[in-house]
Amino acid sequence: MELGYARVSTTRQDLDRQIDALTTAGVDPQRIYVDKKSGATTDRPGLVALLEYARDGDIIVVHTLDRLGRTVRDTLNLIHDLRERGVGVRNLADPIRIDSSDTDDPMAQLAV
Repeated sequence: MELGYARVSTTRQDLDRQIDALTTAGVDPQRIYVDKKSGATTDRPGLVALLEYARDGDIIVVHTLDRLGRTVRDTLNLIHDLRERGVGVRNLADPIRIDSSDTDDPMAQLAV
């Protein structure tokens, strides 16, 4: 199952662009988790709920990878932890496409 995650840094910003991209990519709107919180905080209830819900075989889809983590290291650690659980990550709009759900694809793993 594909699960979406969208985040903006402030309550004044709009999630619509990210949500539109996720739904256009085929993510069920009921499976999109959202946060209006700075990436600098670890208090992101939408991300926590998503991570608790994600199961082996699921793919987390984000507009861009920077929505997931505070730093590159945090993001890579999260992708690694998810892969250990059998959960993939796919981005939609970054210049380098990432899809960690196919562990047999060496180019996908290199991109990560």
